Amino acid sequence: MSDGSRLNYPKSFAGHEKRFCVFNGDFIERNLRWDTGHATPVFYIGADQADAAQQLKELEATLPAAKQKLVGESKVAREREKAFAVFKKLTAGNIRERLRQVARYEATQFMSDVEKLGATAADVLSDDVLDAAIATCARSEPPAKVDPVGIPAEAIFDAIRSASELVPKSIGSIVVDGLAAHPTMVPWAQHGHEYHVSHNLESCLYCGSHIPGERIALLTAAFDDQLSAFVTDLNTSINAANGCAEALNIAKAAVPAAASLSAEFQPPFEAAAGKLTTALDDVTPLLLSALKSLRARQRTPTTAVTPNLPGIEDVKQRVQALSDSCAAVNDICKQHSDMVDTFVDHQTKAREDIRRHFVAKTASEYAKHVKEVEEGVGNEKAAEAAISKINEGVSELRAKVQQHGPAANKINLLVKSYLGHDELTIVAVEDGYELHRHGSLVTGAPSEGEKTAIALCYFLSTLEADDRKIKDLIVVIDDPVSSLDTKAMNYACSLVRNRLSGAAQLIVLTHNQQCMNEFKKHWKGWARGEPDKVKARLKFIDVTVPASTMLRTANIIDLPAHLREYESEYHYLFEKVLRFEEAAEGHFDYAFMMPNVLRRVLEIFLAFKVPRSGNISDKLKTLCERHKDLDLHRLNALERLTQVESHSDNLDDLISQSAMTVEESRDANAALLHLMKTVDGDHHADLEKYCKA
Repeated sequence: MSDGSRLNYPKSFAGHEKRFCVFNGDFIERNLRWDTGHATPVFYIGADQADAAQQLKELEATLPAAKQKLVGESKVAREREKAFAVFKKLTAGNIRERLRQVARYEATQFMSDVEKLGATAADVLSDDVLDAAIATCARSEPPAKVDPVGIPAEAIFDAIRSASELVPKSIGSIVVDGLAAHPTMVPWAQHGHEYHVSHNLESCLYCGSHIPGERIALLTAAFDDQLSAFVTDLNTSINAANGCAEALNIAKAAVPAAASLSAEFQPPFEAAAGKLTTALDDVTPLLLSALKSLRARQRTPTTAVTPNLPGIEDVKQRVQALSDSCAAVNDICKQHSDMVDTFVDHQTKAREDIRRHFVAKTASEYAKHVKEVEEGVGNEKAAEAAISKINEGVSELRAKVQQHGPAANKINLLVKSYLGHDELTIVAVEDGYELHRHGSLVTGAPSEGEKTAIALCYFLSTLEADDRKIKDLIVVIDDPVSSLDTKAMNYACSLVRNRLSGAAQLIVLTHNQQCMNEFKKHWKGWARGEPDKVKARLKFIDVTVPASTMLRTANIIDLPAHLREYESEYHYLFEKVLRFEEAAEGHFDYAFMMPNVLRRVLEIFLAFKVPRSGNISDKLKTLCERHKDLDLHRLNALERLTQVESHSDNLDDLISQSAMTVEESRDANAALLHLMKTVDGDHHADLEKYCKA
């Protein structure tokens, strides 16, 4: 654009739709239906509808901004939808990594969970619980069951209580000489006495002496039933305490490792096992102390022993703590074992807990995305509604102010001037136009020339439709001619130049060289001068196939000089003849190619001046007969030079330097110019003027 901006369709085109008018095959196909003879209406604004026209203009002026707003809102909406989709995809990916299930967990499942699970903040899992659920999901088979821990808490309490009661107990005095001074021998003496009596032994097995009856009676009185019962109780308590001590050792070793339990049970199990270990460490010394006291009393059953034990209530509480901690451990072990029995259901619940966790954890972010997307889509729909409202208003106003009848008259005048007859006419009907020939609807397709004429005239009539001004338009004409004769082509080119000379910018594209020359003839002068001051630019679409890509590539470049400066090959070659003449005695780069140039110029010139069959020599002879100032010998030399040097009949002529001298070529060049000047001085003068312009 003149302000340096660049338009790009469709990205940066908003607001310029009405300024660009393109005549091409698409335009013709869109507006002219040759098979039915109908055309789209061209609306002109009536002069008596000025107020409505002004309203229409003002309303249409708001449309570009509304469309631009829609583009912006659509972009925001798409970006928000994309961000939401990415969020759902990433969240679903995080969940999928943790579920470890066969079915792939995707964003659609995540959205379904949001709607169906109804997760709340209470469903958010702690890190430990989440890790345990993930570990459960990762298992391909259930873990092994664990055995409960067995601790005889009641027996332990009874053993300690027995010790606290038995060892300090007094059972009276034993009046046997020597035993009072040696109480540790009482169990030995009692056992020996009972053995001798039960076996009716009268002599001591230890010393061999006779045992008097009085001694037997004395020992029997000393070792009465009370002592026997006490010793029996003492031995029973010792055995019970030993069993409890062994049970505690077994229990310590039987506590399962936390790692052997399912992950979700490991944290509470570790806590419960820690309490159990503490309780074991607390009760075991009590039991061992009680056992130690019992054994001490066993050694001296007649002597009281003071036990190193706390009060019985304290012992009861501590043993109860041991029992409770053991029950807690066993309860967790039971839960683990029950889980093993229903592992599939347990794993299913773990996966649901994970899904609930992520739904609850991302709820606020999910809601934020939903709100943003709804706002973005709502704004987009509002922008669309605003455009629809503007378009409805524009349509209503256009219906009031537009008339398509006047355009038909303009099209008919242009077509008549174009074709030179009025056989074909455009007739306005309710929904557009009909194409008539001699007053009747045309049902068959017109000729290509007629199609081009009607289409171009129709296009030109649309440029000022809907209150547009030529001076504001950027017009593109894509190949305005078809199978037109010279007169029609000249008129078409003239029509385009005259009608569109006031356009803001006019671009003409053609692959027809005659059409190019017709436009170039008028615009060549405008294309000369400083780059920033020229009024026209002559360009060329250069199509190449680079070796690096082997793909057709098109570039717009300056029109090559031989196409830009010359109307034809004849003009181009004659310019080389003039340059050779001007070089005189000096060097001329094209000296060796001049015989070919002279031959071609001579052939074209003779084709016009002696328009009959025959060779060059015969035609030159005819001209010499008509013009006595011509030298036939000189012209024959010209003809021989062009024949010899422009044709070759042996290999030496192709690989060696030409035998032609520069003087020969100069003489031939001068002879040709003299011939042309003599035969047609005006033609020669016009050519000189054209080539030196």
